[in-house]
Amino acid sequence: MSNLAVLSLKNRALIALITIVAAIFGGLALTNLKQELIPSIEFPQLSVVTTYPGASPEVVNNDVSTPIETAIQSIAGLESTTATSTTNASIIQASFTYGTDLATAEQKILQAINRIKSSLPDGVEPNVVSFSIDDLPVISLAVTGYDDVDKIQSQLEASVVPDLEDVKGVASASIIGGQGQRVTITPDQAKLAAAGFTQTAITDALDQNGVLFPGGSVTEGDQSLTVQTGAKLTSVDEIAGLPLVPSSAAQLEAGATTIGDVAAVALAKDPVTSISRVNGESALTLSITKLPAANTVDVSRAVTALLPKLQDDIGSGARFTVVFDQAPFIEQSIESLAQEGLLGLVFAVLVIFVFLLSVRSTLVAAISIPTSVLITFVGIQAFGYSLNILTLGALTIAIGRVVDDSIVVIENIKRHYVGDADKGDAIRLAVREVAAAITASTITTVAVFLPIAFVGDTTGELFRPFALTVTIAMTASL
Repeated sequence: MSNLAVLSLKNRALIALITIVAAIFGGLALTNLKQELIPSIEFPQLSVVTTYPGASPEVVNNDVSTPIETAIQSIAGLESTTATSTTNASIIQASFTYGTDLATAEQKILQAINRIKSSLPDGVEPNVVSFSIDDLPVISLAVTGYDDVDKIQSQLEASVVPDLEDVKGVASASIIGGQGQRVTITPDQAKLAAAGFTQTAITDALDQNGVLFPGGSVTEGDQSLTVQTGAKLTSVDEIAGLPLVPSSAAQLEAGATTIGDVAAVALAKDPVTSISRVNGESALTLSITKLPAANTVDVSRAVTALLPKLQDDIGSGARFTVVFDQAPFIEQSIESLAQEGLLGLVFAVLVIFVFLLSVRSTLVAAISIPTSVLITFVGIQAFGYSLNILTLGALTIAIGRVVDDSIVVIENIKRHYVGDADKGDAIRLAVREVAAAITASTITTVAVFLPIAFVGDTTGELFRPFALTVTIAMTASL
């Protein structure tokens, strides 16, 4: 530190330039940092979710869970698997070592499942899903005050959800508390028997219709157009009008038989799986998540700014209410840090001025303390971290130490620079006296926090930004 003091005295203009550049880059980094509630964590786990309607837990375990769990055991990086078999469903949790590329692991799991798919029950489709902190909603909106739930849900699905998903940074907007629709086909066994068909004939008719197939391509001039055959089924009447394939001469002579002739085809609502209420009033909730690279506060502000337009779109007396929003918590944390940092700076400057009665010494502290913090913002951005409650807490801790070091150095310089003492000699002597103590105390603080950055598992992922922020701030202070 004493050698740095000598260099600083000889190159004051360079030091001033470096300080200005550090402040500028620190300010730019601060304005570009993502703002989040907690650090973004992607858990090294994948879940294989499979539905098997009508199957008991024992059947699900034997026919689905065990084959899939066995098939994925050879995937690189896999630490453990846990299978849960319930009525109608199988959930397999696959845990991987930290650092495993989950996108690659997901592909490997799908490949392993495809290899054994022929041994799985017909109609069973395993799905691989992952979870991270970014999957939590950034903001949730409740819609209340409507009379017709089906009408308002249709409006939300048709206009509001697409508008929300068009907002920059929004990953998805999903409706909670609504009911979907499905087509139910109830066979009439007497009519099926009279026509000479079984339920399998209905299944075959559905499998053979309503599917689009590639039909090649047509080239005309410089354009090449794709051709597809078949047509999608878009209504209940189209499903009811599908013909059953005759399998005997008697059925051919009897004429065409449709699904509607032997079964009741109707459009029904899905079973209720979620209920949303606000202040005891029935509501539909819109849960909005963001892209991993998006800024939580920016996404929240953009969605909030869109609310007047969304309100005009739905009309009919319905109203939007924000029931959850991460942005206020984040902004409050940042505001608290700024307030504490500013108070620390003000009190440090006042203490230095009162005890040293030197405007120049006071200005040195007033410049060095915020510069150390701004340099920290550059380090946070370089490591790809965000402003969140942990990094902000680390900065709060570091500000106290930065203030301590500044006061000690400046006070010791002032103590030696009295009377006719040579300025350069006084500064070098003063810095040399406290250099070892300040360096040791700073390194001690770093030695306490830095090892946290090397902890593995979820704890390390969560507290690594905290540890590195303290380390960067203390190093910049030194």
